[in-house]
Formats: sequence, C-alpha cells, structure tokens
Amino acid sequence: MNHEEQIILYAANQLDEQARADFEKHLADCADCQADLLLWRSVADEINASDSLVPAPAQLADSALEVIHQPNKLARALRSTGQLLRMQMLIIHNELWVGSAALMFIFLAMALLVERVEVLYFFAPMIAAGTVTLIYGSENDPAAELTFATPISPWKVLLARLTLVSAYNVLLAGCATLALLLIIPPQALGQFILGWLAPMTFLSALALMLSLWIGTGNALFIAYLLWSAQYASLISFGEWFAFASPWLETYRQFWQNPAMLFVFGFALIVFALWSSGRDQVQWRRSIAM
Repeated sequence: MNHEEQIILYAANQLDEQARADFEKHLADCADCQADLLLWRSVADEINASDSLVPAPAQLADSALEVIHQPNKLARALRSTGQLLRMQMLIIHNELWVGSAALMFIFLAMALLVERVEVLYFFAPMIAAGTVTLIYGSENDPAAELTFATPISPWKVLLARLTLVSAYNVLLAGCATLALLLIIPPQALGQFILGWLAPMTFLSALALMLSLWIGTGNALFIAYLLWSAQYASLISFGEWFAFASPWLETYRQFWQNPAMLFVFGFALIVFALWSSGRDQVQWRRSIAM
C-alpha cells in the first residue's frame, strides 16, 4: 500500500493501530503527505459542516481505492472526466444558464425584426465573454475555498467549467443561427457561423484570462472596448484622427481573420489555465500563516 492510499484510509480512520502508528511516523517527516492530509481533512470538514446529518458511506475509503486500482486507464480517465463535469455543472450559477439564453433570444429577435444578421454577430461573442468571466475565482465562486482544498488541480476545474459554458454558448449561438435562415440564404450558413465562432473564441479567452488577473469588471470593460473599437470611425471625429485610419483598418482585419483568432484564442486559454492556480496559492499561504 502506497502513501497516497494510506492518506485516504488515515483521514477516514480506517487504518488498524499498527498501520496507523507506522504511517504517523512517516507523516512526521514527510511534508508532501502532511500537505495532502491537510487537503483531505479540509474537504472532510467542509462536507461535515455543510450537512452533518448525512453520514458518509461505510465503504467510502474502499470505493476510493477501487477507483485508484481500476486496470483500464482510459475507462478511469473517462469516468473521472464525466464526474468532474457533472460536479462543476452543479457549482456553476443557474442564473448564468438562464441569462445567456435570455440575452441570446433577445438579440435574435432584434436581428429578425430589423433583418440584420450583424446584430447576432456583434452580441454573440459578448454574451460568451461575459459568461466565462463568471465561472472561476474567489470573486464569483462561493465555494472557492472548497475548490482550493480539493486535490483536483485548479486548471482541471477551470477547464471543466470552461468546456461546459463554452459548449452551451456555442449551442445557443448555433440555434440562433439556424433561426436566421429565415433571412439569410442556406449557402451562407457556414460562413456566418465561422464569422461569430472565431471572434467568440478569442474574445471569451481574452476576457477569461483578464478576469483571473484584474477582476471580472475590469476584464469585461477591456474586452468589450477592444471588440467595439473595430466599429469606430475615426474620420468622423475630425482630421486630427484621420492618420489612424490605416491602423484601424488593420485592426478590423484582425477580427475578420478566423485562423488568427483561433490561434491567439487557444494560446490565451492555455495561459488562463496556467494562471488558475494563483488564487489557490494565495489561499494556502493564508491558512498556513
């Protein structure tokens, strides 16, 4: 039995006296095991505090060990991924799902009323960017401390939530696009989908990354400003700004380049996943003081 298994049994008080004494000797000299045990005990304390009337299953530790020893690594990975996605779906605010759908419906109705697909093209990326900034961090997650206390890596938690919310946003925008077939020819459907999907990817990734460093409000302000700037007409402000028109045209071309938007978008997602551990590090330092 390795030390990871012993930590689970020790935290669950399921080691016999001799094994417990031997493990405590090892624990006294192993900083890594002490940190892991602290995380397991923090999780147990949070669970007990939230609902002390529900007893833990008698074979909880045995079940955990059974999962660890599953021979099929692929099946174990798929099962763990499914469990993580289901768990994170319960944590994400219900208002986020309802709000995204309501906003998408409003702007779809507006696009159909004025018969301008540009309405959905403009607002769909903004809806997606707004939702992804609300999925992680102490500012938006009431269970952030519990998340930090679990042995699951922060980047896995963030990736799971990002996958769920992004898939939902793409589904909403896709359904809205199908509805727009009332005013656009079917042969233009693919081009229109790419027209909002690429900016949605980049703008959402940018907003998420910024939210992890400067907060949700600041992140949305910068992301929305950068997205809206491509529609600015500097010449209308006078000759003093006319010199910037070529730069603005280059800026517009960036937002109309799907390949570049996807590449930079995925790069920003990777950086955001790397940044997701900052809050956990600060939390661990605070409880260690």
